[in-house]
Amino acid sequence: MNTSKKVTGKGNYSGIGSKVIKEIAKKLEIDMNLFYVHSFKVKEGWWNTSAKKREQELTWTIETQPDEKGNMIKQQLMDGHSQHFPEFMVAKNETNSVEVTFMRKPIEADILKSFEEIVKDMPAYKPPEVLTLSKHYENGIAAELTTFDAHLAKLAWLQETGYRNYDLNIALKDYQYATDENLALIAPHKPEKIFYIIGQDMYHMDNMAGNTTGGQHTLDVDGRITKVHKKAFIISKDNIIKASKIAPVEVIWIPGNHDFLASFMLCHALEQYFRNYKRVTFDTSEDPSKARLWGTLLVGWTHRITGKQNTWSNELAQKFPEMWGKSKFREWHHGHLHKKQDIKVAPIFTSGGVLCRQITALSPVDKWHADNVFTDAIPGGESFLWSKEMGIFANFTIWTGQYEANRNKLVNKKNKSNEHR
Repeated sequence: MNTSKKVTGKGNYSGIGSKVIKEIAKKLEIDMNLFYVHSFKVKEGWWNTSAKKREQELTWTIETQPDEKGNMIKQQLMDGHSQHFPEFMVAKNETNSVEVTFMRKPIEADILKSFEEIVKDMPAYKPPEVLTLSKHYENGIAAELTTFDAHLAKLAWLQETGYRNYDLNIALKDYQYATDENLALIAPHKPEKIFYIIGQDMYHMDNMAGNTTGGQHTLDVDGRITKVHKKAFIISKDNIIKASKIAPVEVIWIPGNHDFLASFMLCHALEQYFRNYKRVTFDTSEDPSKARLWGTLLVGWTHRITGKQNTWSNELAQKFPEMWGKSKFREWHHGHLHKKQDIKVAPIFTSGGVLCRQITALSPVDKWHADNVFTDAIPGGESFLWSKEMGIFANFTIWTGQYEANRNKLVNKKNKSNEHR
């Protein structure tokens, strides 16, 4: 029978308890950098034994005597008397034991901490001595680059889906094309600032096994995540540099349901790379929803909002009350849904005075979408122009996917034009 004498939860264990935990961890070779003490119990236990009563007075002695062959050996001899009785006697035996439960620390914490240690000494970006930058204008205009749901490394086969092929290299070309075209449309308006959104399921997978962040789904992927990291870093840093030549850039991390860890690592690496470049700043705070106030315009970003449409305005007001109070124009920009029309969610609608925009997804139909008949999306990337006085006054969409052949003609035409300059 056991009874618990002392129980403590998570936390520090001082005195004897701390020593016992250290001894147990050492004996079992438990790395306390990877595990924590979930519970610590000191148990008091006892059990009964019974035997027939007896009285005895015995003395044990050891004597040396010869055996049958004459060899001298030691023998244990008992001397005295013993008397047995018919009744039983019961004895209570007591004991104490310690029970410690160790739990694995969240994997995310280990990965993020390790990653931060790796990139902290990354060489910083050094702008060339002659860097052509646009003149800084104070015209009340800002720009927003929203290339959402790129799903880098998604694998789709035209013969299987009926739409188009898609792999890492194709995704990178689409991403670059959408970014370049949107920057070309933004630049003539001479924005004071550019908001560059990273995350929003930029990656298709979040680990080596090819799973989403939650690990529920095994995906059709093109390559290992280490390969995707390298490609994503290169294209992101190059695009940020391009944008910074037009205006100062703020990179804002909005994680998706596919790429929480991967997109955070990317943003943290980029932040270290640009740490000495004053025209580029970062917001990598862990809140998955963020917002910015630009004059009288409030724009919030999130990957997805669940619940009824009429609650979306409440979410923006409750999460960012101070900016809400100063704003006149209010918008949510979200991704996740890969189509511009849905039974449950319309692509653009108002909720309590908030304009909610579902941003176009860059990635095309894959087998899962085809099997579930989610096939009405036209892939692309978007950008917006903001006014401090008028709210959002322009929205550009660069289509890819079904317009791939025409897109390639435009790119080839532009390349030939540049060659003749």
